[in-house]
Amino acid sequence: MRYRLKKKLVPLEPGEAAIPGEALVEIMSREEYRKLHHTRYQDHLLIKNLENARYSRADLLKDCIIGTFVIPDKKDLLGSPVIFGYYMDREKLVFVDDSGEVKKILHEIQREQILEKTSISHLFFELLEFQVKDEAEFLQSYEESLTEMEDRIMSGEHSRLDVPASILKVRKELARISSYYGQLLNVSQTLTENYNGLLKEEECAFFRLFAGRMERLVEHGRELREYALQLREMHQSRMEARRNHSLSFLTMATAVFSPLTLIAGWYGMNFKNMPELNWAYGYFVCVFVSLFLILAEVWYFKKSGWFRK
Repeated sequence: MRYRLKKKLVPLEPGEAAIPGEALVEIMSREEYRKLHHTRYQDHLLIKNLENARYSRADLLKDCIIGTFVIPDKKDLLGSPVIFGYYMDREKLVFVDDSGEVKKILHEIQREQILEKTSISHLFFELLEFQVKDEAEFLQSYEESLTEMEDRIMSGEHSRLDVPASILKVRKELARISSYYGQLLNVSQTLTENYNGLLKEEECAFFRLFAGRMERLVEHGRELREYALQLREMHQSRMEARRNHSLSFLTMATAVFSPLTLIAGWYGMNFKNMPELNWAYGYFVCVFVSLFLILAEVWYFKKSGWFRK
């Protein structure tokens, strides 16, 4: 699929020739790109980078910029990402994509047509902006989820949840998306360096603006990961307090019944000369002493705060 760039994206009909001098945007599959562009070093490098793509990048070559995008799926951040490559020079921007993602992005950019696209680099800037246009709201949803988890931990409802597993999943997802923001930051900073002179100064200003936005998103993602770590430590502290309380209760129960065990063991010896064995009130006195000891110890432990959580 091809577009003419004339202050906006204008689709070209199949077989329609591009007007000389006008900027051209094109989407190709890897196989199409390999067949049509296989003689230059940058073409081989782009295909090689696509085959081994692990992160988003931009490489400034003598008269062009090539790179890859590795975009996490927001519906499944830990799943397989969307991968496509690009080739950009002063008059042409070619996307190498088998996923169909670029077609969707360009369709949305074409539909919205917010700004006039005066150059290929301007369109590339809009594509970067499109990838992160809702990221503040996306991270806000994570913050709300973590706040809700904190409320549950504080209220004691966390016992019904697998908090460590939930926090671990959130931290992994935040690590993935923060890494993506960092990669886009590196891409924008590489473009602003412009050591091949492909971009104009006003075009570099766009990417400096984008780099600043990425720095804020990276910092926000880092803060959320630290927040999740604090929640894990809070959960561990609450669980440790619950365990300590259980141990305190067991210790208290042992202390309460130890005198009774002593009495039972003492009078269970059944020596002949033990006067209480033949005393008419011996059993009742033993019961009274036992109850008195239990009540006295419970009163003492309660006064000492052992029953508080």
